Amino acid sequence: MTFGVYAQGMRVINNTAATELRRVTEDSLQTLQVRMNTYLQSLNAAAGMMHTAENVEYDDFEIFAGSLDLEKNLPGLGGIGFIEAVPRAQVADYVADLRKDGLTDFNVHPDTDSDVKYIIKYIAPIATNAEAVGLDITFEKGRAEAAQRARETQLPQLTPRIVLVQDETKQPGFLLLRPVFYERGPRDGEFRGWVYAPFVGRKVMQNLTLNQSNIYDFQVYDGVGTDPDMLIYGSDLSDEAAGQYSTQYTANFFGRPWTVRYQSTKNFDDFFPGRAPLFLFLAGILLTGMLAVALREIRLRGDSMEEVAALRAKQISAREEENKSIMENTVVAVLILDEDRNILHANFAAIECFGCEEQGGMGGLPFSQFVTEAPDVPSNSGYNALGKTMSGDMLYLDLQQNGWVTLNGVRRTTAIVRNVTAEMGAVKELAITKQRYDMALAGSEIGVFEVDLRTGSSVVSQTWRKIMKVDDDEQDTQGIFMNRVHPDDLPDLFEADRKCIMGETDRSVSEYRMSFGDSWRWMLSDAVVVERDEAGAALRMVGTQTDVTDLRHSRNALEASEKRFRTVIEAAPVGMAILDDQGRFVEVNGAMCDLTGYTQPEMLDELTMMRIVPGDDIKRMRKALLAATQMDIQEVYCEEHRIIHKNGGERWGLFNITWTYDKNADAHVYIAQVVDITDKKKLDQIKSEFVSTVSHELRTPLTSIKGALGLIDVSARDKLPETTMRLIEIARTNADRLTNIVNDILDLEKISSGEVDFDLMPVNIGEIVEAAVQEMMPFAQTHENKLVCELPEQPVFATADRGRTMQVLANLISNACKYSSDHTEVCIKIEQLEDIAIVYVQNRGPGVPESFRNRIFQAFSQADGSDTRAKGGTGLGLNITRQIVRRQGGEIGFESIPGGLTVFWFTCPIAKGIEAPEHTQFFGPENPTDRRLKILHVEDDEDFAEVIRAGLDGVADVKNVTRLTKARKMLGEGPLDVIILDWTLPDGDAAVLLEEIGRTQAQARIISLSSDASHNKDSRVNINLVKSQTEIAQLIACVSDLTQKAS
Repeated sequence: MTFGVYAQGMRVINNTAATELRRVTEDSLQTLQVRMNTYLQSLNAAAGMMHTAENVEYDDFEIFAGSLDLEKNLPGLGGIGFIEAVPRAQVADYVADLRKDGLTDFNVHPDTDSDVKYIIKYIAPIATNAEAVGLDITFEKGRAEAAQRARETQLPQLTPRIVLVQDETKQPGFLLLRPVFYERGPRDGEFRGWVYAPFVGRKVMQNLTLNQSNIYDFQVYDGVGTDPDMLIYGSDLSDEAAGQYSTQYTANFFGRPWTVRYQSTKNFDDFFPGRAPLFLFLAGILLTGMLAVALREIRLRGDSMEEVAALRAKQISAREEENKSIMENTVVAVLILDEDRNILHANFAAIECFGCEEQGGMGGLPFSQFVTEAPDVPSNSGYNALGKTMSGDMLYLDLQQNGWVTLNGVRRTTAIVRNVTAEMGAVKELAITKQRYDMALAGSEIGVFEVDLRTGSSVVSQTWRKIMKVDDDEQDTQGIFMNRVHPDDLPDLFEADRKCIMGETDRSVSEYRMSFGDSWRWMLSDAVVVERDEAGAALRMVGTQTDVTDLRHSRNALEASEKRFRTVIEAAPVGMAILDDQGRFVEVNGAMCDLTGYTQPEMLDELTMMRIVPGDDIKRMRKALLAATQMDIQEVYCEEHRIIHKNGGERWGLFNITWTYDKNADAHVYIAQVVDITDKKKLDQIKSEFVSTVSHELRTPLTSIKGALGLIDVSARDKLPETTMRLIEIARTNADRLTNIVNDILDLEKISSGEVDFDLMPVNIGEIVEAAVQEMMPFAQTHENKLVCELPEQPVFATADRGRTMQVLANLISNACKYSSDHTEVCIKIEQLEDIAIVYVQNRGPGVPESFRNRIFQAFSQADGSDTRAKGGTGLGLNITRQIVRRQGGEIGFESIPGGLTVFWFTCPIAKGIEAPEHTQFFGPENPTDRRLKILHVEDDEDFAEVIRAGLDGVADVKNVTRLTKARKMLGEGPLDVIILDWTLPDGDAAVLLEEIGRTQAQARIISLSSDASHNKDSRVNINLVKSQTEIAQLIACVSDLTQKAS
């Protein structure tokens, strides 16, 4: 009996201890399972992130891992990454693309013989996992098999016991891999890769419960059994600290069996002492003592059981707190429901998801108030439930529910809710974008097709059917397409497709003819391979097809037009060239090469316009073209310029330049036509020299004739018969007319050649107009017209040459009088518009004929040849006027109404910084000297000198010399009042006398009276006169005025 009691006591103690140890360790095992499931939820969240975007970048994983705060919320989790399956043949392109995207140091390692490599593309945080980036996990059989098993089963899988490459401690670890598949779009259901998490066993198993290392310790082995070589985690419990009780479990973690062995500690064994049965045995001899000891041991066992119960209550409370902490820290919404599906507890993520912060939580509220399951939604829709926040906002949810039973047998449900509203919004936006793309493709008449290279069948868009005129009920679209392609174009189409399919080219682009009954139309297709198998073989092609018939015809027409244009350029008898905006020759013809002396390659490779046109000319050309292009003035630039020949000689060309804007080059293109006018310029020079010589030779005798006729008119008017006086008047009139012709011809020649210097200075335009009106008043009266001035209140100062402006006004006023109706007014007005002064001369008369308007400013032009006889003139006045105005920086033009108003106008630039001076009147001497003046006239034309002497005979004694030597002698013979010089003498230029005159005859006034109007003006000369433009009376007035001022 004593032995029986002893044995039974020991069995009771051992069974009680084993039962309690199993209860405690079951809590530990469940906690481990919860932790592993929490890690899986983080991978589910990563997969959800990838479902929302076609392309996920490295930064996305870094941001996602940072939001989870792995170290705090997911202890033991080494990171979150993505593994992608890449065929060996595509690894080089795969690495190149990643480097191009910013992962410059990306390399695949180690080198394996696998046909398909499982490459770690991204892992975060990168700081602790850098060595894992680019790792091909097929280098180890266990990793590769776990990945393949996850892909085949479409379930998360755990690898066997491994050592992580990034773990410096080299402790046992493992990988958790979750497969990821495309869930929408054309690649729906296609395998994408694995999201995965690396673990180190020690970090995962530490601190699972408060009892760990206190009540028990445990070891975790990979597989079934406790092979020391398969140890994942061990608590390193010493033999002295180990208890006598143990228990062992084999649990399945994501397709991998783990053996977990728990060992009690001395602390646990102390709660179940084995002394009681021994005492019963020793006291068996003494029944009384045995009974007393038995009673005492029974009491001690009761106390021990109470302590164990209290300890277990503490453990359960600690486990609940731990589970609650895990719930609160997880990034997804977790809710605990009772039997009636009311919410018992919700973590912060759930409260935040449904907007219950202000209500203080969701406890006691029905789960259906927030979540409604959607069983009819397709499995690939991305959500399986609908939600509603406290504010009424609708949510799309991914709902997972697990039922379980408490220790008291009460049913509970754990609901894990992931808010996928943002993902669904992105999907919706993607659908809208796709619809827009489809509409855009339809609007632009671009057909889309997809060819299954395995079956040879194709799927086409509605626009493709419209382009091809194929009915909707036709199914064999690929067969229809191939039967209608022109036989001659099929080889090119097949070759383009072959190169793309074999990977030789990125795209298959080809143009071909397509049959439409009796006609053919041109099509353009552009396709790419969008899917290949693991061996690299092409599976699908997607492309577009466009009808380019009109474009093809336009292109052919453009090519023909360009060919004709180039033929015209090459065959043109004048120089033709095309230049870019830098002046470089883009194309030249043979005539241009002949004109410059350079070959065509030399001009295209080396030359610019600046090399063949001198500097001054090119500056003028560039300035005009730049102004025209900036103002978008489409006028032909037409000017004469010198051309520097290759041999150094100089030729002349008439440049006609137009331009157009090249949108492709974003620059102007210039087209130049150059006519060789070298011979014409030589003839013009000969003509000018002839005209100048003849005109100069005519000036002196004309002046003599006019002077002689004037003297006769003055001295013998009362002595000669009326018929004789009429003949003298006719002679004077024609002499004046001939003088005007000579003056106009000389002015035209000198202004055109640039030999005339303009004395540009600030002048009062109003004063010049008034002076011109006074001068032309007698002329207007002879034509029975009245001159009227309309001047502004404030003086207008412009930059001009006073004398030349007077000449312009005289020409315009004389023309207005000639072509005005009798008894009408000729009005001269001045206006100032911003920085220019405008002078108008208007009259009423027949107007300018329409046929004459385009040549009115040409030399020797008149509306009717009879005008020369009827109105007088040479037809040079307006040409000279235009040249004078332009030389002064102005413009000239006209408006005319037949039988009505005609207005000629010209402009002058406003002078800067000029104010109106106060009006001052100058008075000459009241009592000029009565003595006869002494005048020296240096003139080699003795007839002209005699006329001058006769004209001045009433006021002066005139002495004439014809040579410089005689003039020097006269300068030393006594004081002179006036010296009149003709610059051109047989023995030299009279200008050499000016210095000697200044020394010996400082009181003398000097008058230049010469045929050479272009002679350089000298400040020592008081008055400059031109013979053909000077009357005797004008000369007498000049002499009198000089002597009056001298006195």
